[in-house]
Amino acid sequence: MNVQSHLFVLAYLPLVLILWRVLGGRLGSRAAQLFLLCAGAVFCGWASPLSLLVLGTEGAASFALGRRIARDPARGKPLLWAGSLLLLAVLAFFKYTGFLLSMTPLEGLFAPPAWLMPLGLSFVTFQQILWLRDCYDGEVGAEVSPLDYACCLTFFATATCGPITRVGELAPQLRRPAPFSWEELAAGLYCFALGLGKKVLVAGVFANGANFGYANVGELAPADALLTILCYTLQIYFDFSGYCDMASGMARMMGVRLPVNFNSPYQALSVRDFWGRWHITLSTFFRRCVYFPLGGSRDGTAAACRNVMIVFLLSGLWHGAGWGFLIWGALHGLAQVAERLSQGKLSLPKPLSWLLTFLFVNIAWVFFRADSVGQAAALLGSLFQGGWALPSREFAAALPLKALGSVLGWLQAAAAPKGLLLIYWLPLALIPVGLGLLALPNPLVRAERFQPTPWRCFLTTACLAGAVLFFAGVDTFIYANF
Repeated sequence: MNVQSHLFVLAYLPLVLILWRVLGGRLGSRAAQLFLLCAGAVFCGWASPLSLLVLGTEGAASFALGRRIARDPARGKPLLWAGSLLLLAVLAFFKYTGFLLSMTPLEGLFAPPAWLMPLGLSFVTFQQILWLRDCYDGEVGAEVSPLDYACCLTFFATATCGPITRVGELAPQLRRPAPFSWEELAAGLYCFALGLGKKVLVAGVFANGANFGYANVGELAPADALLTILCYTLQIYFDFSGYCDMASGMARMMGVRLPVNFNSPYQALSVRDFWGRWHITLSTFFRRCVYFPLGGSRDGTAAACRNVMIVFLLSGLWHGAGWGFLIWGALHGLAQVAERLSQGKLSLPKPLSWLLTFLFVNIAWVFFRADSVGQAAALLGSLFQGGWALPSREFAAALPLKALGSVLGWLQAAAAPKGLLLIYWLPLALIPVGLGLLALPNPLVRAERFQPTPWRCFLTTACLAGAVLFFAGVDTFIYANF
């Protein structure tokens, strides 16, 4: 089920919020929890009900294995490795079979059935590995029941794009509804509406620009190539930021607090700082489950640099099966190695540090987005060809949402048929506006001190109404593909 759909926003979410409270208040916490599990199963299995068989089977296996690890820590390490490898094997089967076969004569002979692949498999796999790790470290008590665990794996607020949650932190919050609070409901609705507006109304615009540019890489002038790169940088920012706001808002309306997963990453002053702000729970997972087990920085600088590279190559591979993702991960790993080696030897002014970090992130995103390494190289090469001029009219016309573009064209034809203000300059102005929005503080941080105001009420209503009107044609969340 798509979170950015009329069905979810107008029916599923309100129904879940109401019944979660009503059942918890009248029939008790167990009834509310059983309902939450059923609601999660409907959400996760909406597109492919049979995928729940895979999710249920590996969930039951990982829960039982975690319990056994917790009971016998002395023998837990081999079980931790075995369980993690088994979970990764399931993930590899669904996500990487095609990529691996593409490098052999067997390309195209087999593809894993998409209708068996659980929703958000990459996220739920890491959540289960984190559960095994917590059991091994003795950080999860025996109070976590199979029902608790199942609710955590299918929780609709985190199932699509995370954050990657720890069962020991999430399960107690899903056992029973927290005391109702109008303030929490208002804060949650505000975050949800803001995130939905980011996804549909803002990321959707920049997605149009990025899609146009990548579909016409061989024909782009330098200015169009530059704006294509910027558009994807803005698209993935508002797309993922929007989902993080929505997930936090949905959970908060239920009285559940999720870990902060996004904190203004384009304000980072280094690549390491960027990863402390972008997909924070993924960075935490890799640090705890890969970097530290490999030895971290205990064995010196060379070993630390090796471990950093391993982490970011795996991070690239987690995001997708393709050479572009591996190159993207390698670039971020190399940048962090360079920062580690230059630490204490090179000091740059903060504005220059920010600019260099932002430029690097933009270039790395090209390999992340491109369909092939050749396409990425062609797009970057377009920046260095001659003929710099204003962006093309075709690129400007591609930016607005479809309905809005039609309205702008009609108004331009009626007011000034030979003018370009509404059909050229106004769409292009959206890019500097989007860049300016990057300077705003993280709404999840501001929501901690949330106070209802007329302005926030208006913004919430406008985002909800605008998103509902423009749902048609909006792509799914980028991270839902991972």
